[in-house]
Amino acid sequence: MRTHHKYKLHPPQSERAAARRHREHDSHQYIVCCQSDEMIVASGISSQILASRVADALGCELAFCEFKKFPDGEIYTRVDMERNEEAVVVQSIRSDADLMCLLQLIDAASHLTESVDVVIPYMGYARQDRQFRRGEAVSARVVARCVSAVAENVRRVFVVNVHSKHVLRYFTVPACEIDAVPLLSSYFSDLNDIVVIAPDKGAEDMAKSFADAIYEKFGEKVRYEVLRKRRISEEEVEIEHKALEGENAIIVDDIISTGGTIAEAASLLRGMNVFVACVHGIFVQNALLRMRKAGIRDIISTDTVESAFSKVSVAGAIADALRAK
Repeated sequence: MRTHHKYKLHPPQSERAAARRHREHDSHQYIVCCQSDEMIVASGISSQILASRVADALGCELAFCEFKKFPDGEIYTRVDMERNEEAVVVQSIRSDADLMCLLQLIDAASHLTESVDVVIPYMGYARQDRQFRRGEAVSARVVARCVSAVAENVRRVFVVNVHSKHVLRYFTVPACEIDAVPLLSSYFSDLNDIVVIAPDKGAEDMAKSFADAIYEKFGEKVRYEVLRKRRISEEEVEIEHKALEGENAIIVDDIISTGGTIAEAASLLRGMNVFVACVHGIFVQNALLRMRKAGIRDIISTDTVESAFSKVSVAGAIADALRAK
C-alpha cells in the first residue's frame, strides 16, 4: 500500500472555521475553502491567507480541501464540498509543486460545479514569455495552456499583475489582469515629497502608474524617474541616473526575486528615506538582507506571495473582479 507524509496546516481562526472543525482529518493536510449557495472558493496550498480574505470579501462560509504528499513527491488533491454552480480556485505558482496543485485543484472542483474561475495571484514562469534564444520553451505559454485545458468548464482566468500582458493571450479561455498598483500606492498616503523610482526600463510603466495613482487618490503630483543600465563589459554594469531630489524615494517593481537590482538602485539614493514596493515578493537568496544592507527603510509587498512583508492585500480587488460577470 502506498504511504503518504502526514502533516496539517491550520486554517485561519474564525467562528465559521470553528463551526466546521469537526471535518478535520488528523492524518492529512487540509486547507480552507469558501462555500456559499452558488459559489465555492477553493484555495491551493500556497494562497491560504489570501483565499480566506477573498472568502471574507465575498461573504462565504469555510469548508475543507485535502492534500497529501507521497514519499516520491507526488501530490494528491481532494475537494470536499457539495455540488455548486460555480467554483473559484485560488492558487499562486511559486514552484512546480504549486503548479501541479493548481491543476489538480481545478480538475477536482470541475467535477462538482457548472463552471470554474481560476485566480492565479502570482503566475510563476511568466518571465519566460517568449523565445529569447532559438529552441527555448515558452514557459508562460505552457502554463497558460495547461490551466486552460485541464477542465472543459474553466470559464475565466484572473492573474494579478502578470509580468507581461501579452501572456494573457496564451490562455485559450478569457483571461484578464487584476492591477494591484493602486492598492500599493495607497500604503504610502502619509508620505510627502516623494519621487518614484523604476530600477530599470522594464519597471517604467509600473512607476508611472504608481505615481499617477497617488495623484488620482490624494491630489499630489509625484515625479517618477527611470534608472538606466549601461553595460561597460560582460561583468560590469553602470547605472545611469539624474541627480534626484526629494525626502522619500519609493523603488517599485512588479517582482522582486534576489533583490540585487533593488539594492543597486538604493545605493544611489543615500540621504533619502528609501522604501521598496512590489506586487510579488519572492525574496530568495538573501534578498531581504541584501536590500536592508543597501539602506532600505521598509519593504512592502502584497499577499499574492505570502510573507511577513505582505502588508497590502489584493483580496478586495479579486472579489470585485469575480463579481463582475
